[in-house]
Amino acid sequence: MISTQLDNRILTVAFDRADKKNAITNEMYLAAEKALLEAADNDEVRVVLFKGEGGDFTSGNDLVDFIKNPPSGDMPPVLAFLLALARFPKPVVAAVNGLAVGIGTTMLAHCDYVVAAQDARFKLPFVDLGVCPEGGSSLLFPNMMGHAKAAELLLLADIFGSEKAEKAGLLNEVVESEAVLPLAQKVASKLAVKAPNAIRKTKAMLKQAYLSDLESRLAEEIYSFRDLLDGPEAKEALTAFMEKRKPDFSQF
Repeated sequence: MISTQLDNRILTVAFDRADKKNAITNEMYLAAEKALLEAADNDEVRVVLFKGEGGDFTSGNDLVDFIKNPPSGDMPPVLAFLLALARFPKPVVAAVNGLAVGIGTTMLAHCDYVVAAQDARFKLPFVDLGVCPEGGSSLLFPNMMGHAKAAELLLLADIFGSEKAEKAGLLNEVVESEAVLPLAQKVASKLAVKAPNAIRKTKAMLKQAYLSDLESRLAEEIYSFRDLLDGPEAKEALTAFMEKRKPDFSQF
């Protein structure tokens, strides 16, 4: 599910469901949120490092769990996790291998250093599922990469590789798959021995101009996502997924 390990002031948070390509359930979102909230208040944690067990980072939402337990209430688990990540005051490093789908890609915009494998694959499948993007990507992506590139990634929803992800500003380093975690750990170790208050103040200043807008957008996206999930396009997309066919949006 979600596993954690604290070593040398680095808290490693792993999507630990390799048999399902680390697809994330509501329970996992809550566990990841809890890990971040506790790490924020723990002086023994200087850096958080996200990784996926097995060969993938995460294939995004577990759609079966999502169909059974769609986002509800004012604070659904996915929003709670994303807000905790957006507000996290310490450096966040990510080590990306294999698939990084949906939130597996959008969450990278909240990380401070991202290392990915040359053969990693990214996808933002939201419109193909009849819903809208999440993770603050509708705000962060245009600011990071410009409108045209953000629109390409979010509207076409095609799979793309590490070269395109790096050019878009989502990645810091692209290396061979076996070097991803060691390099991410090396970067985390360098951050963990720097002056912690100076690091936190610098990160806060980097995010100061847009954090309040980001928090509002995160909520707006999830509530819009939830509304669209109840609509006919999402129902067709999810039915097609369960029936292992392509959705047919020509009727809409």
